[in-house]
Amino acid sequence: MNRRKRSTNSTIFRNIRSKLRQADYSRDISYLLVFTFLYKYCSDSLKDYFLSAIEDKEITLDEAFANPMYREMFRNDAFHMFGYYINSPEAYIDEVINTKYSDRFFLSEFYNAFRENIEFMPNSNYGKYFGFLFNAFKRQINIAKLEHDSERSLLYKDLIYSISKLDIYEESFPFREVFNQICQFRTINIDHDPDYINFILTELVCASKSSPMDVYNPFLNDASSLIRLSNKFSLPYGKSYGKGYDEITFCVSIVKLLMNYFDLDNVFLEYGNAIDSVDINGASYDVIMSKLPHVGGWSSKPMSKAQNKEFAKIYRRKKLENVLSSNFKMDEKSFADDSQLNEALESLLEKMDMEFDSQNQFSGEYESLKDSEYLFLINLINSLKKDGVMIVALSQSFLFKNSLETLRKYLTYENNFIDTIISLPDVLGKYSRPEIICVFKKNKVDDNVLFIDLSQDFNAKKAQNSSHGIIRRNLLLDEKTVSRLVSTYAKKEIINRYSNVVTVSEIVKNDFNLSVSRYVDTFEGEFIQLRDLAHEKKEITSNIKELNKKIDEMMKELDINF
Repeated sequence: MNRRKRSTNSTIFRNIRSKLRQADYSRDISYLLVFTFLYKYCSDSLKDYFLSAIEDKEITLDEAFANPMYREMFRNDAFHMFGYYINSPEAYIDEVINTKYSDRFFLSEFYNAFRENIEFMPNSNYGKYFGFLFNAFKRQINIAKLEHDSERSLLYKDLIYSISKLDIYEESFPFREVFNQICQFRTINIDHDPDYINFILTELVCASKSSPMDVYNPFLNDASSLIRLSNKFSLPYGKSYGKGYDEITFCVSIVKLLMNYFDLDNVFLEYGNAIDSVDINGASYDVIMSKLPHVGGWSSKPMSKAQNKEFAKIYRRKKLENVLSSNFKMDEKSFADDSQLNEALESLLEKMDMEFDSQNQFSGEYESLKDSEYLFLINLINSLKKDGVMIVALSQSFLFKNSLETLRKYLTYENNFIDTIISLPDVLGKYSRPEIICVFKKNKVDDNVLFIDLSQDFNAKKAQNSSHGIIRRNLLLDEKTVSRLVSTYAKKEIINRYSNVVTVSEIVKNDFNLSVSRYVDTFEGEFIQLRDLAHEKKEITSNIKELNKKIDEMMKELDINF
């Protein structure tokens, strides 16, 4: 009997997984793993291309690098095709491991070989993002300390060696999927969106836009939503935007985008919180898609108007300082000591605050929106292009929470932004928190809202990757369920006990309550008229009185007293 041969990457993955289970959680191991996967991918991608370029030249790679003509050709091709260039054959990962692995200070030499020998085109996003990664690694990985901890140092060296033996071109268990699975471990502990959310968001975006050019995920996490959408369209679309506020997750998102063939010069990411500021270089978008964080509940408190404004001011100040630092080589001491510079910055920030307030002109009953924990939601809608669509997953409390009634009025009656609301099955969520998908559009031609109740009529399946036998814990909706959902959304169909189209005037009558159950009737039992029920209750009460009267008479005849 022929047994299927286990893939090289699958075998190595299990070895890495075994080592990680033995390791105690620490931030340095998270950053070291991300650094090593990045190094491996960049190194092997370049080296394989260079070797193919000289395959028929009867020359070794070392000889080619020693030749100025080949060296310049390698450099130009690398910048054009990959966005980066490793300038020394001794700095490729397999060479570093072959020559330095037994050295006492291998970890230092390994880190420096990559960081010191990689080059980028001037002002490219590749240089910007790799610079962010290297700075994060430097802050979080205390290499000197590790090298004095022989047991931990040996574990990290073993992990580096194992990762270096992975095949970045294997198809049965792709290198990027190995990295993705490693990132699911508690060792790295990143924030990631559930598969079922990404699946639904992607399908709805495809039903809304045939060719999105500018896509923004304001709560990027590990960039899996952007990657899934790119795979759906076969090639990376136009420009991609995102924000992330957890450093290790932000680092992972950059590496994942690179491994999934995104041109980082068309990717615009910011390390920051979209709740504080949704803006990225003043851009506007065809599509905004994201799972929104749980706000205003147990995990966070709504900010006051003053706090909201102060957070935004601090964030804008930081952005200005970053621009001055990168373009004019200023440092923190300059910002602290130069009083004229500080006065100029404060004056500019005051003007930016005035512009910020003018863009959010809420008055009268809408004044409270300035303090809303969902102010960022309004700002996101405002950043859409005229025909843009925003599809987000958020807490179901958004639909009926009393404090958000004014916001719901603003989004429906005042601006007619809400297009569709979909309730999701509780069983899909890891913590069984009720969730919804909400679709916002700026170019609606009617005042109708489509409600779809997916919480009752659905089929789910386990998310898995059969190539290496790992089954994730979360569930997915099956293709038939999602296909029906997308068809109903696209056609705006009314289906008994499944979907309904409701006018804004009806929503007004319901005090802007947007609960799906209010507009989609899924009750399957026999209805009882309240008038009949009241009559029956009256009759029962009368019968009870008659019965009590008879009992009293019988008790008197028997001379029984209580």
